[in-house]
Amino acid sequence: MNETHNTFKYNYRFLYQSIAVYATTLAAYIFARGFMIEKEFTQIFRDPVIYLLCAIIIASVVAVIYNAAMRRRIDIEGNHLHLRGALREMTIAKENVRSVRVGIERQRGFISNTRIIKIFLKNRRRPALIRTYNFERSQELYSGIKKWAGDLLAERPRRRRRSA
Repeated sequence: MNETHNTFKYNYRFLYQSIAVYATTLAAYIFARGFMIEKEFTQIFRDPVIYLLCAIIIASVVAVIYNAAMRRRIDIEGNHLHLRGALREMTIAKENVRSVRVGIERQRGFISNTRIIKIFLKNRRRPALIRTYNFERSQELYSGIKKWAGDLLAERPRRRRRSA
């Protein structure tokens, strides 16, 4: 890849980790319940905790398959930013951008270290949101979009905490 063209693919690490953690928890629970508590494996498969853990694992596997089928990626090419997926594609030309705001996402009053990029377009009411942590090489994506935005970038000033 040359410097003017960058592709950033969707990151599945969190989904893989959740499958691994829940599968390990299921195996440990079956082992502890079967050998230490029940002394046999025939009674443990009537336990609703096992069904709950299996349902979570199946839901996580379905989420991995769905996200892999969507093939989400972001391409930065010169004056265009391409937001691509299996079902739709959105191309943002730099001349159609009103402003780009970089900030940290708030969730229910808590500030996390989640970087979020809002691209305000001239012909659209709602901004296009990019959560950089969802993509591979998130730091490069963050700096690449900031570089792409150039003079359209408007970083929000940090709020000062009141001293008590």
